Amino acid sequence: MTDLITGAVAVVIVGALGIAGERATRRRKRAFQDRYGSYEGFRGQVDEDRVRSVRSARGDVAAVKAVRDDHPLASLVIANRYVREL
Repeated sequence: MTDLITGAVAVVIVGALGIAGERATRRRKRAFQDRYGSYEGFRGQVDEDRVRSVRSARGDVAAVKAVRDDHPLASLVIANRYVREL
């Protein structure tokens, strides 16, 4: 009986976390679009020389982190795309 209750509670918690995660993702996308308009608008605001410098000195992962540190509204996918396209 305890296992059944524990399982039900776990399902509810996982479902609530999933819903909260989806809402946060939608808010971030909306904020990104409001701030930059599009990916091209975002590209125009990133300090390309700084990102290239970080990439050559410390690698792609550090460059993606630098992009996200400077532009917190950029998702990991967007930041990674930017670094790959340099």
